[in-house]
Amino acid sequence: MALPLELIDNVCFYLPAQDLLAVATANSVLCAVAQRLLFREVSVTRGKLPVALTLSNKPHLARHVRVFNVVVDPAANVLPAYYRALSTAISHMRELMSLSITVPAHHSSILPSDPRLSFPRLRVLQASFTLDPHVVRFLAKAPGLVALTLDHGPDPPYSEIPQTSIPQLASFSGSSKAAQRLIPGRPVSSIFLSSGDLTEDVVSALSMSSAPVSTLDATTTSLPLPILERLAVVMPKLEKIRLTTTYNLWDEFFNTPFIQNIKNALMDMDHLKSANVSGMLWKWLTKDGRVLTNEPHIPSLSFDDDHDVEWAHENNNSYYHH
Repeated sequence: MALPLELIDNVCFYLPAQDLLAVATANSVLCAVAQRLLFREVSVTRGKLPVALTLSNKPHLARHVRVFNVVVDPAANVLPAYYRALSTAISHMRELMSLSITVPAHHSSILPSDPRLSFPRLRVLQASFTLDPHVVRFLAKAPGLVALTLDHGPDPPYSEIPQTSIPQLASFSGSSKAAQRLIPGRPVSSIFLSSGDLTEDVVSALSMSSAPVSTLDATTTSLPLPILERLAVVMPKLEKIRLTTTYNLWDEFFNTPFIQNIKNALMDMDHLKSANVSGMLWKWLTKDGRVLTNEPHIPSLSFDDDHDVEWAHENNNSYYHH
């Protein structure tokens, strides 16, 4: 008597890829089961580039793909025809849940542009592109996207983003300019700015997210205090902050009012659990009220003082007081 298909699926799920290849040769039923599992997660890297050609030519296999990762070395001698085939392969992956593309930035046209296409299950997109017209058009095809990571390179000329695009976006990583175009009116709670200056105007734009912002990672060229004071006003639900500054703070590190003022600004954020401000680290426990468990102290200008042995400067440029 034939085994239920669900049972066969469960058994095959735990088989290594080599065994699944053997299962695929048994009969048509087992072949379908094995192919569904073999092509569920596909990674196309150096030495495996022809896999994309297979998926382009065999849509029935591409439809099994749920997670697709492609990396093409910029130095690789890849013909334009390959990128066209890669675009075709992606267009067949209607059930995609996660898509990661790392190819030369000028090949953003590999993102399918057919207006009839839709990727309703896509939740995560990472691409080595800026927010160019190809990306904007593709985002309109992914209404369920919750996490977006784009390249930090210079953004192309303005391309209008329909407000109906990516209505569920919760996390964004990319340039400051792209963030200002994408975040207002969308429920983005985690923001990671990989390039651009975090100014008070940018803070105001990012605060226009339709959801409370809980995580912010960014760089500013100015003193951090005005930025933190603005954050306390417009993003009161922040839980994690990492703010780096290119401003020379060496003299300020020995300035008691400077550090105290930063602490005061952070204390105004009632939900904050951790803050890393140019290497100065604060942490709070919030289980039973809000208790400060870690904060920076001012090191002595004289390194003969026993107090200085309490300081440790770790590789991540964070100062801890032990």
